[in-house]
Amino acid sequence: MGLFDDLHPPIANRDALVDGTPGVDIYPDLAPAPGEHIIKKHRYSGFFGTDLDIILREWGIDTVIICGTTTENCCQATALDAMFRDYRVVFLSDATATYDYPDRGFGPMPNADVHHAILVILAASTAHVMSVADLATRVSTGRYGDVTPTRRS
Repeated sequence: MGLFDDLHPPIANRDALVDGTPGVDIYPDLAPAPGEHIIKKHRYSGFFGTDLDIILREWGIDTVIICGTTTENCCQATALDAMFRDYRVVFLSDATATYDYPDRGFGPMPNADVHHAILVILAASTAHVMSVADLATRVSTGRYGDVTPTRRS
């Protein structure tokens, strides 16, 4: 668990993020198809301490599409590590999410504010931020390689 023990009591107590504890199973609608790899993460980034980079390179993948939770932790860390490894990064704005942050000495922060801030930062520095519909349009029209996001006002 690394230094997570210092930050979050359920991790220190091994009540979370351990095989067999609530919330670690793959959501049934997202279960991998036969032959697909399962990458077990041990830190925020899907690249840290896993074979993800080796698998993607073996398959000739050049673009990583990010979805999941939490926007500012696991999703952002994986997006950054993908970019550092020279993958194109698509960050799905409406397929990533987070939670409300309680006051830990700096005031609380609602999930919408956290999510928005990370999307703005990633769009400026790391990833092509777009909606699932925008990505689907690019894929269906054969513009999959065109990951430049459509800006919304």
